Amino acid sequence: MFYIVEEESKLSSLEKLVRLGCFVDVISSNDMYHPKLTSTIAVYIRLLKSDHGYIIPISHDEGLNVDKNRVYDILKKSNKVYTLDKKKLIYHFNIQEAIDISLLYSMVKYDRLEYSKETGLLNQYYNKLSDNPNINKLIPISKLYESCEKVFEAVKDAINIPIPSGFDFYNKTATNVFYLLEQSGIGVNYEAFKKMFTPRNPLFNIKDNTTYSSYNLYNVTSRPTNAFNSVNYAAIPKTEEHRKCFRPQNDYFVEFDFDGYHLRLLCDQINFDIPHASAHKYLAQMYFDKEDITEEEYKEAKQINFHAIYGKIPDNLAFLEIFDKIQKYINSLWAKFEGLGVIHNPMSDKPFTEELKDMNPQKLMNYMMQSLETSRNILILKELLRYLQDKKTKVSLYTYDAFLFDYSKEDGKQTLEDIQRIMESGGKYPVKFKFSKDLVL
Repeated sequence: MFYIVEEESKLSSLEKLVRLGCFVDVISSNDMYHPKLTSTIAVYIRLLKSDHGYIIPISHDEGLNVDKNRVYDILKKSNKVYTLDKKKLIYHFNIQEAIDISLLYSMVKYDRLEYSKETGLLNQYYNKLSDNPNINKLIPISKLYESCEKVFEAVKDAINIPIPSGFDFYNKTATNVFYLLEQSGIGVNYEAFKKMFTPRNPLFNIKDNTTYSSYNLYNVTSRPTNAFNSVNYAAIPKTEEHRKCFRPQNDYFVEFDFDGYHLRLLCDQINFDIPHASAHKYLAQMYFDKEDITEEEYKEAKQINFHAIYGKIPDNLAFLEIFDKIQKYINSLWAKFEGLGVIHNPMSDKPFTEELKDMNPQKLMNYMMQSLETSRNILILKELLRYLQDKKTKVSLYTYDAFLFDYSKEDGKQTLEDIQRIMESGGKYPVKFKFSKDLVL
């Protein structure tokens, strides 16, 4: 069949043609499995000016099969590669210049790029054999090709979306950070985890008492979600039964979490200084005009701060400098948004435009705070991953204002001190830590 490329003469011809740009979709061994646990079965390539695509078999029962490195050489020749999910692509081919069109669509349209790989025959195979780790080897290659053609027709218009400001930050830095973050997985007690979390099929993302999560960047603020196989790793229940399902692969879980993180991020934007001590206690002392704060007053201050971060400033405290500055910041964001039709995250340059529906000043500030948190965390994670690359200690999980490490005593106390130093950024964003043999921290 003319669309299957296996012979060297055809590969050489395709290699010349891809230089002008192409769309790439990797066919893994099983679409339901975490990409960490899959192999590469075939690669679909659609030249941007062509009316059909090509498929190169790499490890398929029907194909002559092409060496994966040969396919990689072809892809590297393209001056522009578009793909559905760059993070997934990197699991198979490290094409750093690839453009993630799902990310592009989400950053411009503030919505999900909709497509489906399903066909009648594929559904029949997956209904019967979904836990087969090599199911896509069994599906006729012509049917895999049809599925890829269907997907391209659904998403091809997204390729023409102009690249927005800040795109490289997420397409390159964030994608690589979360790809690397997924590699170590999280240690679990297999039977307990299966019982308490009831994953759809444990085979899909659990191997050797390690579960693998998947960070999804295609959200309005680019704040990632982290769910896979019916388990939400970004919101692990706090019950002891759920928390005891996890165990470190090294010696201890160590969790570092930021003190008053959103509050400090906001105060950084409005130039209001908060000391290294507890942010909530510091502001409670201001609200109640006293040094010693009771537990009830502390809780009340936290509520006030939480509401203030989302633009609900209490009338009886509006005269305070911090709330005056917060209100002016909210007004400034909204004035720019209404006047220019766009505002930008000052860290990542991510735009928030009039494509956003039903916006108001408080909602806009909420989006900005989540975006600022995410972009700073991405930069912190990048530095942490670089620091830990030659150590046994790994970052196991990221949940917004807390980072979980799988700590090895071989790395010594200095490693924990260095992690704290990196996260605190010179003391500007203080952290506290807890450690345990499970997640009952």
